[in-house]
Amino acid sequence: MSNVLVTGGAGFVGYHLSKKILDNNFSTIILDNLDDYYDIELKLKRLSLLGIDTSEIKYGKEQKSKMYHNLGFVRGDICDKELVEDLFSKNNLDYVVHMAARSGARNSFSNPLEYIKNNVEGTTNILEIANRYNVKHFLFTSSSSVYGNMEENKDMSELKPISLYGATKLSAEIIAETYAKSKKLPITISRLFSVYGPLGRPDGFIYKCIESIKNEISIELFNNGEMWRDFIYVKDVSEILFRILLSIPERGFKVYDVGSGKATKITEVLQILEEILGKKSIVKNISGSKNESIITKAHNELIYQDVNLEKVSDLKANLTDFLQTQKVY
Repeated sequence: MSNVLVTGGAGFVGYHLSKKILDNNFSTIILDNLDDYYDIELKLKRLSLLGIDTSEIKYGKEQKSKMYHNLGFVRGDICDKELVEDLFSKNNLDYVVHMAARSGARNSFSNPLEYIKNNVEGTTNILEIANRYNVKHFLFTSSSSVYGNMEENKDMSELKPISLYGATKLSAEIIAETYAKSKKLPITISRLFSVYGPLGRPDGFIYKCIESIKNEISIELFNNGEMWRDFIYVKDVSEILFRILLSIPERGFKVYDVGSGKATKITEVLQILEEILGKKSIVKNISGSKNESIITKAHNELIYQDVNLEKVSDLKANLTDFLQTQKVY
């Protein structure tokens, strides 16, 4: 049985990918600091759905799942060198999925040092220790924010972040590529676009739209609604990332966009949700932010080519599934 470390496994995508890995019988360790960037109760809920008794969590102590015999959870910081070293020395890790990060473009300039510490220093710490322990494959989840405004971006090489968050993720990408090419650590970078689905972050656009329609409160649309996003369902993302994890790059380094390949106007998403929920939204148009991209769209041709992926599922069908599944939780 292969051993996998998932950093940030109590996060939104981290939870869904961890479950996918566990269901495929990989021995898994989740490392997460359970910070309060957003409601910690949501992170604890995700862990409880994986069989972790959240009342017994202590920093640095591994806790076994009561649902999965092949899962352990450790509350800890990716910047804590001693703790991370201990995890690697005890678990004979084959794969690392590094998802832990301070996320969010809009708020990144309000606390720049925290973003740099987590996204750059923390990533470097994980890379350095993973390299020393000769892991088979290091999967790093980055962000579409490294592109900045994609109106003029014609390919994956045009990286012009406009937020501090995007800059820190790009910095981490450059460091990861250096490890791959200088240290021969097999690394794949996956740039995630606008992921949505059950147990998602409450600050996500689609989640906020649903809550505003249900509760009949206004939803703020930046740039007066003139924004387009590449939305992709978390079930598709977890499947894609799992396939990438098992596809060690032949030349030791690879970069993928993980999105639907389609830019959807945010007002169109709102209209679809209105139709599904049978209620009208209350829109509050506000001016745009210089730190927000107008358009994001994945270049996902490589995904289809390399991991035998069929096209991702339909937005409306996924939104319907999301609303039905969310009721279960």
